[in-house]
Amino acid sequence: MSDTRLSYEESCEEFKPDYISETPPLPDRMPRYDDEELGLSFFKTFVGDGADFSNLTIPRTFFGRSEIRDTSFRNTDLSESCLCWNDFADVDFSAADLSNADLRGSTYRNVNFRLATLKDADLRHSSFENCDFEGADLSNATLSRSQKKSLSLADHQVKAIDWRWRAGPLPDGG
Repeated sequence: MSDTRLSYEESCEEFKPDYISETPPLPDRMPRYDDEELGLSFFKTFVGDGADFSNLTIPRTFFGRSEIRDTSFRNTDLSESCLCWNDFADVDFSAADLSNADLRGSTYRNVNFRLATLKDADLRHSSFENCDFEGADLSNATLSRSQKKSLSLADHQVKAIDWRWRAGPLPDGG
């Protein structure tokens, strides 16, 4: 299996016709719940049942109030995406690019983040149960100190994180 990522246009084809009917424009910034044009988005949507969205290029994707279960995003570019207020279970984000992404206010159960890039990502107000972060790049990722006990991280990962005493505001759209 190749680790070469498809282009954005080719990647959007993978979501037709089940999730989208046409290729949405790629936003020029991270989407927000109240944007008129979200780009590729999953709102109040179930994504799962063994779906394989590996090796895609879908930065600035919006996930909101959705359930994502038994799905692979291995080696997928999800940089600058909004993944707030979702339930993720048995999801594979291994080697995925989640840099500068907003992952707040979500539940992550049995999620594989091995070798993922979470550089500058915000993970506050999220819960992590049985998640694997082995080899993940958490440089300058933002977490609250109260989350520390639920994460199994290497010493170098702990040192690379921007730990906050307070969790800060909840994400919008909750």
